[in-house]
Amino acid sequence: MNRRNPDDAALRERVVATIVRVLAEQYRPQQRELELTSLQMLDLIVALEDEFSIHISEDAPLARITSSVDAIVEYLRAVITQP
Repeated sequence: MNRRNPDDAALRERVVATIVRVLAEQYRPQQRELELTSLQMLDLIVALEDEFSIHISEDAPLARITSSVDAIVEYLRAVITQP
């Protein structure tokens, strides 16, 4: 049984809203993977940095981080909860 923390739901909503803002009609919620061009990936990274007031290192595995909504949420949860 997979129970999500209420904070995870709010985080996921913010992530999806950011993706929709960047990709607009190109975002297909029914697709498990986000199939992004390199430009879309960079636009999404910048938008996530702005939305969550974080910095995502250029050394981070950007393609993996932006591969799906779940991957983004997992990455952000780790970054945001770091001491």
